Amino acid sequence: MSTCTSCHNSFPAGSRITEFDGKQYHPDCFACADCRKPITSQFYPFNNEYLCSACHEARFPRKRCGKCGSVITSAGITFAGASYHAACFLCVTCKQPISAQSKISMVDGQPCCVKCYEDKHAKRCSRCQKAIVADVEYLEFEDKYWHKECFTCSKCQKCIAEESFYQDGNLILCKDCI
Repeated sequence: MSTCTSCHNSFPAGSRITEFDGKQYHPDCFACADCRKPITSQFYPFNNEYLCSACHEARFPRKRCGKCGSVITSAGITFAGASYHAACFLCVTCKQPISAQSKISMVDGQPCCVKCYEDKHAKRCSRCQKAIVADVEYLEFEDKYWHKECFTCSKCQKCIAEESFYQDGNLILCKDCI
């Protein structure tokens, strides 16, 4: 008569037997090494014992998507310390997927595609009205912004980004035009 690998008691005639890897167990003896609950579905071998899915996840947490919360089982995208499924990594503004190879900006801690950032969120140059994007030098004066090359004297149009300048009402003047 065969015996249970765990408790070493025999199996009564007609009883259910759980078998794994050539070993036989009473259904209640084939249990998780951590929570000791009988294993009835997915499990993981661990140090010659077994872990149920919940205990395996607690011991070895997998990356979870920062948007949907599901486990990431294939390649994902990591941005600002969070991981995402590629399908969940969306622009906060247009809700379209953002490629991992794209330039990405942040708006309120969320990823934003370059087009939406430039169109809707970027600071605007007070002279040319174009977006001031990341990695571009700009100047700020009295809550207004300028690309470095756009910061010019109101009279002679000379670039004064690296010079002293003077304000006369709404005009910004170089030292030669005061």
